[in-house]
Amino acid sequence: MSVETTPATTDAKRIRARATRAGAVGNFIEFYDFTLYGFFAIIISQQFFPDYSSQAALLATFGVYGGAFVMRPVGAIVFGHVGDRWGRKRALLIAVVLMSASTAMIGLLPSYALIGVAAPALLLACRLMQAFSAGGEQSGAYVLVIEHSPVAERGRNGSWLVVSVMAGVASGAIVALVMNFVTTADQMQSWGWRIPFLIGAPLGVLGLVLRLKLQESEAFTAASAEVAKQVGRHVPLVQAFRTVKKEMLTLFAWVGLVSLAGYMLIGFMTTLMVKFEGYSMTTALLVMVLGFLIAAPFVMVLCRWSDTVTRKRFAITLAAGLAVWTVPAFALIGHGPVFATIAIAGYTTLLYPMNLAAGFAVVELFPVDVRASASALPYQLGFALFGGTASLIATWLVTNFSALAPAYYVTAVAVIEIFVAWFWLPNAREMTVVTESDAGVRSLPTTSPDLRSDNA
Repeated sequence: MSVETTPATTDAKRIRARATRAGAVGNFIEFYDFTLYGFFAIIISQQFFPDYSSQAALLATFGVYGGAFVMRPVGAIVFGHVGDRWGRKRALLIAVVLMSASTAMIGLLPSYALIGVAAPALLLACRLMQAFSAGGEQSGAYVLVIEHSPVAERGRNGSWLVVSVMAGVASGAIVALVMNFVTTADQMQSWGWRIPFLIGAPLGVLGLVLRLKLQESEAFTAASAEVAKQVGRHVPLVQAFRTVKKEMLTLFAWVGLVSLAGYMLIGFMTTLMVKFEGYSMTTALLVMVLGFLIAAPFVMVLCRWSDTVTRKRFAITLAAGLAVWTVPAFALIGHGPVFATIAIAGYTTLLYPMNLAAGFAVVELFPVDVRASASALPYQLGFALFGGTASLIATWLVTNFSALAPAYYVTAVAVIEIFVAWFWLPNAREMTVVTESDAGVRSLPTTSPDLRSDNA
């Protein structure tokens, strides 16, 4: 059945644009914040774990990085509940404030030399707060933006969320690169590495201002009214487990690859180039920035392409491309900055549109009334188990095997994800339905029924 769309009114377009900007700024802040830790991992290891050997300190630093990911599912439960019960806007407001505050606090932490073991303990506390707030951010942003968008425009509108993630990573790299240029090695060790983290504070203010202007989607407002009439309902997450368990598993499986491949890039690639391939930090950061800038227009094209093909075809193409390109990309890293830039650009082009496939699934797998809870928990479990361990496992693999070992890990998971997309990811559909107390689902009376479209 094809999906009919009507021209949006000026007010609807304005509300949709406002939602897109508010969602994008949070994604930007999240990935700017998280990327900095990966880019400055070597300096952080020296500041907070000085008594360890260099590789052991790096493993400890990535251990803090990965260990904090256990708070992502906790944040997902909390923010998902807030988003389903009290609105997407409220959940995203709290998330952006906590994210930016915890990032700025890392820039203020005293080192191990000043306060001993309390320093890494405080570092872990900040990372836990970052991860907790991230638990409600990215999936919540996709819910917000794609819920506001007609089916035929979701790729176009969602593309800005994908580009905002890339912009956050690239901005983190650019700021780190600038600091490397304007400070000496001693200054960078002393205070230079702190400046990029402190920038998180004004970014948070910007995010707060944009999100205060948000309006809830018509689908959420209608769903809330319907849910208020029901008696004996469970809390949203329990209701989700009763009605959409298989769909939650599908999202977890797909996000596993997205987060693994993503954090292999932003959490480990700079370390691979500097620690294991002999690049200077400045060269490694420049390679990352140029790779992202080259990839950005191709990512936009692929995201817009998603509105013209089936969701399955879109996801399978990306997963297959990543399976083919990852090993050659890692091999090229060892052949100098030019080839490394090509490697990063190709890898990034295939990777980041996969976030959009996850964003589609967030909205098109789940009923409106449990959407935030049902999507946030599997989304963040995928990030915790695959993304949170990516840098740690990659460091161990390179140390014990070769620089290509992490690439084989990503490739194996990408091959599995081809089958996940083929069998379980849905094609485009409206999904304007709510769950019922008896674990059934029904269409919202004020919106179109559960419209389905192959969209090919």
